[in-house]
Amino acid sequence: MIKRKNRRLHGFRGVSPVLVIKKAGKEFLDDDMTTYASALSYQVLFSIFPFIIFLIALLGFLHLSSFFDWLRGNAQLFLPQEAMGPVNQVIEELQQQKSGVLSLGVVVALWSASAAVRATINALNVAYDVRETRPAWKLYPLSLIYTVGFAALLIAAAALMTIGPQAMQWIAVQFRIEQLFVTLWAVLRWPIALLLLTLSVAVIYHVAPNVRQRFHFITPGAVLAILFWIATSLGFNFYVSNFANYSATYGSIGTIIVLLLFFFISASALLFGAEVNAVIEQHAPQAETPDGQSLSEATEPEHKKP
Repeated sequence: MIKRKNRRLHGFRGVSPVLVIKKAGKEFLDDDMTTYASALSYQVLFSIFPFIIFLIALLGFLHLSSFFDWLRGNAQLFLPQEAMGPVNQVIEELQQQKSGVLSLGVVVALWSASAAVRATINALNVAYDVRETRPAWKLYPLSLIYTVGFAALLIAAAALMTIGPQAMQWIAVQFRIEQLFVTLWAVLRWPIALLLLTLSVAVIYHVAPNVRQRFHFITPGAVLAILFWIATSLGFNFYVSNFANYSATYGSIGTIIVLLLFFFISASALLFGAEVNAVIEQHAPQAETPDGQSLSEATEPEHKKP
């Protein structure tokens, strides 16, 4: 049992942060969250390739001829002339309209990504020690809606982090944007991206588990999940760059292995943050299951951990 301390820390609702993290770590292992993280990694990897097909087909419908010229010009700066033949062929393919590929890509991408969302829902229900009582006819459409919303937030965050000042300068020229906006972009894109990432995690923690709880934009679990994800991602990137040559060892499949490991780290961070929030929520009287029962009462007779 976690004891409350007199000294309160915002977000922990009077519960000792050290004991919360210890309890969450124990729950993470007892709930076998590494298995759920592995399942999430597979589902995310499986949904990436249909999504790429969808993006390729979508680019062809946007008629961004100046963008493709910019892409071709930048490719010539880094690639030898012999390699430009295949690159130009790919760029020409991107410029073609393919409605069939677009439709198939978006359907397959949505369905496979929604499977990852349902796997996340199952994992967070385990973290909160509650059973899934929402019927399938309601859960499947909800997972599709959540998929679109999460994808929009994550793509926006990724775009903010990856579109650098050079790309923003090109956009400013094309759309006649003031130079001040380009300067502000270089300064604010990282904080805004982190806010969007935090919002994405907060929404997942709020809507995924079968629990009624107040929405909190910033929670200890979300903050710890993002910090853990950043730290482990940087460490993994350093390890892969300096010590592990997956391409030399495994050949072309090395990229898949690196992606799976990265997704596993990301999923583990997300699920650990959920365990932190679950420990806090289970000691908060306002947290309820959908049938109106207190979360702490609902989880008391459920599976007790050894």
